[in-house]
Amino acid sequence: MATAVTWPSQKQALWLAKETTQGTSVFTSMAEMPVDSFQPEDTVTWLDDQALRNSMATLYGRQQGPLHVEFEGAGPAYMDMLPYFLVNILGDISTTGASAPFSHAISLLNSGGAQPGSLTLVQWQGTPATSACRFLSGCCLSELTLTGNADSEYIGLSFKGSGWATGDVPTAAPASNLTAATPMATWRYQLGQGGTVGAAPNKTVREFGVTITRALRVENTMQNSQAPFIIQRGGLGTSGSLTYTVPSDETALNALINNTQPQIQLLGTQGAAATLLSMQLDMLLTAWDTAKIKLDEEAVGYDVTWVGVGNTTNVGASSGFSPIKATIQNALPSGTYT
Repeated sequence: MATAVTWPSQKQALWLAKETTQGTSVFTSMAEMPVDSFQPEDTVTWLDDQALRNSMATLYGRQQGPLHVEFEGAGPAYMDMLPYFLVNILGDISTTGASAPFSHAISLLNSGGAQPGSLTLVQWQGTPATSACRFLSGCCLSELTLTGNADSEYIGLSFKGSGWATGDVPTAAPASNLTAATPMATWRYQLGQGGTVGAAPNKTVREFGVTITRALRVENTMQNSQAPFIIQRGGLGTSGSLTYTVPSDETALNALINNTQPQIQLLGTQGAAATLLSMQLDMLLTAWDTAKIKLDEEAVGYDVTWVGVGNTTNVGASSGFSPIKATIQNALPSGTYT
């Protein structure tokens, strides 16, 4: 008896490429992004025939309605891969620099139709016959979260989104071209509260989280196709958390009580010169929701949550308002992410 054919899940991989037209897949010049997990799920709207027929049955037929995919994933935040996701959910990018390192300033797109670009994602799954890979086109993020814990973690990311239904990659699997960047330890980061890192550093925070959420609607129209007409982007918001483990005063609590809405800046760097990697997150106004006293460890602390407030400082070339601006430095030049 021949050994059964199986496919080890340990071999899975994820590639991505920017699209020119939403929903039109791209399989060339794909970047390979290491992830801890990536889970796509094709979602069908079922059309059930339940019209009464002088019978006690409840279902007399089923047809397919619209079809799209929902996906989510997580892993370390590689600084040359992260801008693909930031541009996908925010949309406005400006790149400066004549040579590496290049600086990519990313904020909320407000001009024109205010619709960011989309991505093709390809996942190695093993079972597809031709390429061992399935693809998701038209991918748009609905949520992007960045986290860090100075005790024990790299800067991490998680993401969720929607796209066109999956399909088998019709050609060979993408070539392996893993990022040369390495993850960045959270201890490398600094926090500015009530100002920038340089002007108002706060050394008492161990853990942070920043979440960007974007309203999406999969628009299904009468076009003789199960695929979406477009995945429409709506409003964007931000929220986050901070864990103060060794505060010496009530600054964290007072930001809530007095509604001071302090500026928060997160900044971390790794490497130097052409190999420099960095991430800077700027939020000029953060309205604090909660500031709970933390009494479960050796030092008294605070667990804080906040929401971002749109302002005219954290913006790019499209102006308007934005609650956040991300500036990423890496070795990839202008045009990489757009």
